[in-house]
Amino acid sequence: MTVLVIGNATVDFSFEVDHLPAPGETLLAHSRLIDAGGKGLNQAVVARRAGATVVYLAAVGTDANAQVIRHRLAAEGLDDQLLVRDGPTDQSIIYLAPGGENMIVSTADRAASLRPADAALALETLGPRDALLMQGNLGRETTRSCLAAGRRRGARIVLNPAPIAFDYGDLWSCVDVAVVNLVECRGLGGKDDPVEAARRLIATGAAAVVVTLGKQGALAVTSEAVRAAPAPIVAAVDATGAGDVFCGVLVAALADGDSLADAVPSAVAAASLSVTRRGTSSAFPSAAELAALRRGARLATAGRIA
Repeated sequence: MTVLVIGNATVDFSFEVDHLPAPGETLLAHSRLIDAGGKGLNQAVVARRAGATVVYLAAVGTDANAQVIRHRLAAEGLDDQLLVRDGPTDQSIIYLAPGGENMIVSTADRAASLRPADAALALETLGPRDALLMQGNLGRETTRSCLAAGRRRGARIVLNPAPIAFDYGDLWSCVDVAVVNLVECRGLGGKDDPVEAARRLIATGAAAVVVTLGKQGALAVTSEAVRAAPAPIVAAVDATGAGDVFCGVLVAALADGDSLADAVPSAVAAASLSVTRRGTSSAFPSAAELAALRRGARLATAGRIA
């Protein structure tokens, strides 16, 4: 089974600061870290480390930053289909405060340049045993076209609609699993209670909704049931990319045949480990760590069922 990830790629510049800047405030950083990132790249890297066969499609620029991304993908053994566009590669500026809080500002010109025709060949390779993973970085028309093509091919579709830049109303019917955080769930579902909001999305067409709750873990919501997956207590230092770790592990577990109820605890455990380290793709859990976390999550789930 193949996981096709269609998304964005950025070079992340992370600055460690004493506190998040207030309006008009100038801060001196304690350190700077340069890493490959972007939600699409992050999720592709993690899914690959979690054991999935991954094909990754994204657009980069003509500058030196594109090489940072190429080197990361080569190091991960990813089958990439990078499209080169005129102009600079997308970038993210990340401010990191003690305790793991962050502020992120990103460009998205290269991501916005990816059109439906660019993804057509990759989508044609999908079959009923494959999965399509997408995020919210691309334009609405491209997102709609890719989701519809994935549905026609019979692939399992996982959508993480962050950042939310447009209305997803008529797109939910193409989605098997929507992954949203609490704020996104409330905004998209129109309810403060995450379960009620998730069920609104299900009523609109999504087959299932997973709500990530940070240190409280996650909820897996379907029309039949709600399952909670608690998170372990950890010392968080950098929450950047934790949601991407969650998505990558989730889709890899689903691709390997796990049920949604079994896949979510593994994703929670991996995301919890990721917040204990600084950086993005280079700091994500290794393949060995992800395998161990998955075994542990399975044992814990079996114990609760017993």
